[in-house]
Amino acid sequence: MAKIESYPLASPVVGQDKWLGTDSANANATKNFSADAVAVFLNTYNKIEDQALRYKYQDLEAGDVRLNGTLGFSTLNAGIVPLSSLTSFLLSKFQINNNVDVSSYYTNPLVGSTVLISQVGNPSVFGLYTWNSAVVNGAEPNFWDIGVTYSTGNGSLINNTNYFISLLTYKGSSAATTYIHNQNVASATWVIVHNLNSYPAVAVTDSANTPFATGFGQVVYNSANQLTISFSAAFTGKAFLN
Repeated sequence: MAKIESYPLASPVVGQDKWLGTDSANANATKNFSADAVAVFLNTYNKIEDQALRYKYQDLEAGDVRLNGTLGFSTLNAGIVPLSSLTSFLLSKFQINNNVDVSSYYTNPLVGSTVLISQVGNPSVFGLYTWNSAVVNGAEPNFWDIGVTYSTGNGSLINNTNYFISLLTYKGSSAATTYIHNQNVASATWVIVHNLNSYPAVAVTDSANTPFATGFGQVVYNSANQLTISFSAAFTGKAFLN
């Protein structure tokens, strides 16, 4: 075999390119490894430092054991779950393939903050939430009961698929000056608790995201953290406060 330095460089590197190494689980036998395989290893086993936390969605069936590194539900056979339907879920105190306890992060800074849940490898599948609460589960102390409020998103949780959980806007940051209210039940009166400690401007859209002209609806500021919008007819939609 010629000296390694005598071989030409592969440029650019592609996923099917290979190099030689040893298999530590098989008496250090010489093996080749593809760039694709190494990339999968680095991502799956959290070998790359990242601010996003990584978990696998586990849809439990009768007799299954809840695995570390997963998010899921207390009910069995939840199936494919729309991200828009999430109000609570169970979350491991460990990331997938990682034995470091990250549960302190669930209470500070996440509680009260805006959090993004997105599918690994497909960021068009996502949900944006307010992270309302995080409490250790009494029956399964390696898991936490997480309470959230959905704002917007697309797609679903699919069994054995990985998802990132990442902090989008910290509750105490200067960016936390807006609030989106989802009016899912048709009403002519919307009472909105926004907790912005201010008297924000208000914009309104209907359920088809059609914006109404400024001044549509009468806004009454009940306090620095609550307001009421009155309309001439009942409808569903969103109010954007800033």
